[in-house]
Amino acid sequence: MLLNEIINEVGMTKRAVKYYEEKGLLSVDKDNNGYRNYTAQDVETLKKISVYRKLGISIKDIQSLLETGDKSILLRIYQEKVQEKVLKDSELEALKQFIDDGDADKANEALDYQTVENAIESLLPGKEWGDYFKSHFKPFLNVRLKTLEQKQALQNILEYCDETTLKVPFIMGIGAKMIGGIAQETRTADEMIAYYRDMSESEYERLKEKVWKGAKMKNGIMKYHPAFIAQRKMQKELQNKGYNDIFIPNLMVLSPTYVEYKKALDNVNDRMCRELGLYYDSNYNLVIKKDNSK
Repeated sequence: MLLNEIINEVGMTKRAVKYYEEKGLLSVDKDNNGYRNYTAQDVETLKKISVYRKLGISIKDIQSLLETGDKSILLRIYQEKVQEKVLKDSELEALKQFIDDGDADKANEALDYQTVENAIESLLPGKEWGDYFKSHFKPFLNVRLKTLEQKQALQNILEYCDETTLKVPFIMGIGAKMIGGIAQETRTADEMIAYYRDMSESEYERLKEKVWKGAKMKNGIMKYHPAFIAQRKMQKELQNKGYNDIFIPNLMVLSPTYVEYKKALDNVNDRMCRELGLYYDSNYNLVIKKDNSK
């Protein structure tokens, strides 16, 4: 069975399957043409991994479960879930049944990812998109998948990310490493929403001044700095692949809090761009209108 076939069979993305292989959770042989050839045992292993990830089990513990079949880990997880009261009764029963019979198909059908964040971590693991979600959207992903619309939106995002390479330019990657890695948002969703929604005029003016200084820098000699050139190139590539047409609209279906945040942010951003005379052209160059008298 080839990779494109197995992802439908086990309900994972190509990125997830490759990631779990890289982590040593399964070993896949390649055929004479160099393509991965997944066996029935690989399928069963991936289905079990899917169950474990839905339960929030770490890669280290999953490796132990696959190697030893030690049910004490699952029993511990079961007791934790009972105490945390995060699983429905039907999900607890499904977990208990899985501990008894190991039927991953039944367990996967009954269990679901606890939050959108949990689903993203499991289905888009590792670097690239995983880091992108953490650094840009983490506060908005702590929501449960309750509706069919949300589940379809998640599927649309997964398909988009699975087929779209998020290629962070080398110069930007070096910059991130120099400052200790990609920053992750530490504020809560409510704090981020309130910052823009309830911004006072004095706060707005201070932010506006910072934006203006940054705009002049980006529009001046720094316009030709490799980091800014790389950033513009990445933004354009993402847009050409449907970022604003597929990714963002589906994220808004997934997370009601992100909708609130985006509305508050857009209101401030639109006002500021209007007052400062700023806009991006089709190549994502920041443009300052000539008639801006600031």
